[in-house]
Amino acid sequence: MVQKVVSVSDGGRLTVSDLVASPLWIPTKLKELMANQFISEALFRNAGPNPNGIVGFREGDPLFLDDDVQDVAEFGEIPISAGSRGVPRTAFAVKKALGISVSKEMIDENNIGEVQRQMTALKNTFIRANDRSAKALLQSNAVPTIAVTTAWDQAGGKPRTDITKAIDTVTSAAPVAPAATSDDEYYGFEPDVMVAHPGLLATLMDNEQILKIYNGNIADQSIAYTGVFPGQLYGLNIIKSRTFPKDRILIMQRGVAGFYSDTRPLQFTGLYPEGNGPNGGPRETWRSDASHKRALGLDQPKAAVWLTGVVTP
Repeated sequence: MVQKVVSVSDGGRLTVSDLVASPLWIPTKLKELMANQFISEALFRNAGPNPNGIVGFREGDPLFLDDDVQDVAEFGEIPISAGSRGVPRTAFAVKKALGISVSKEMIDENNIGEVQRQMTALKNTFIRANDRSAKALLQSNAVPTIAVTTAWDQAGGKPRTDITKAIDTVTSAAPVAPAATSDDEYYGFEPDVMVAHPGLLATLMDNEQILKIYNGNIADQSIAYTGVFPGQLYGLNIIKSRTFPKDRILIMQRGVAGFYSDTRPLQFTGLYPEGNGPNGGPRETWRSDASHKRALGLDQPKAAVWLTGVVTP
């Protein structure tokens, strides 16, 4: 059986000297560790690359033409209609980068644990930075907010009712005049994901309105019995982020509310000496750098909604 190697402690016995002698080992493993870990890639769609770090887009494009389908007589000319456009916006790509290093002492003392610690810390730091960027974008004033009636950690808190209201807000979202030309236009959004701090899920697990779902012949699936929050709630997939606020949750349609576009996809350099000369140069260190340059934008902010005040301040 082939054993997958994802860290310096997996597989055959490696030394720090081996890692320095194989400059691509650390960056290869870092790339594996960060694969499918960025929340922007889970929530937004990939809009493709951008060559110059600038992305132009329009916010809130209506989905209907300005005129309705027309009755046309025989030999009559079929009319042409155009659609309204949203507000023009611009997103700028931002380069984010960070590196880790290996010292001569780490090689001499074979401190493989320190190499592992730095790799894990770099992965976590990049994931946190990506979460923060996505959170900052989604906290735009263009994204609607709904305050819950009663905090969920208080008696009378009704998360099921509040989540239903949030879902209805997204599904009922529609353009407004002058973009909308009739009262029955809509965007057609279908929310499918809920993003929450893990601590809020613990609050939900203890709420009576949630626990009431698990009665009768499904009592053995109760959160109180299993201690595990379900993967879905009201058809919403649950995504946890420790960087997101602890007093609100986000409900949205994945891949619709916004996008990301890379000028430079995530890349890693091979391990290289920081200076000329033997032993890694005058500082006696080797390093590997991680970097990417990405633009984020919200082109359909009404495909998302924040539920605020979900816990007592």
